Amino acid sequence: MTEYVVVDASLAFKWLVKEIHTDEANHLGRVWNSQGIRIAAPYLMPVEVTNALHRRVARGELTLEAATRHMQSLLSSGLELHQPPHLYGRALELASQLCQGAAYDAHYLALAETLGCELWTADGRFYQAASPVARSVRWVGEFADKG
Repeated sequence: MTEYVVVDASLAFKWLVKEIHTDEANHLGRVWNSQGIRIAAPYLMPVEVTNALHRRVARGELTLEAATRHMQSLLSSGLELHQPPHLYGRALELASQLCQGAAYDAHYLALAETLGCELWTADGRFYQAASPVARSVRWVGEFADKG
């Protein structure tokens, strides 16, 4: 059986741009790679990462060329993008259950449920909302605390 971990855009972005918890995110990626764990995300993840990179370019924090290289790096990293047909309905249910203002993050949780694996995030707010309901949600900051 293939073992997966789902990562959201907030964690994947830390692989591309140095910010708080980047070292922990990179370490997690190396651990997963060494253990043969495959990294998965819903198809919307590259869209979210592209938007975050664009914001950095617009603020003058990254060049367009660097942002483009970062995106190419992510897409060639072996990340597996999944889009099971039931994902959207389940994301709607989860977003409602977790009282989320948007349904984006719930797609990652729905995919983790589908694959029977953990969801790793760097989004503390989503973690706080989801962790009491979904024990498979992990926050990169908790990994840092155990460091």
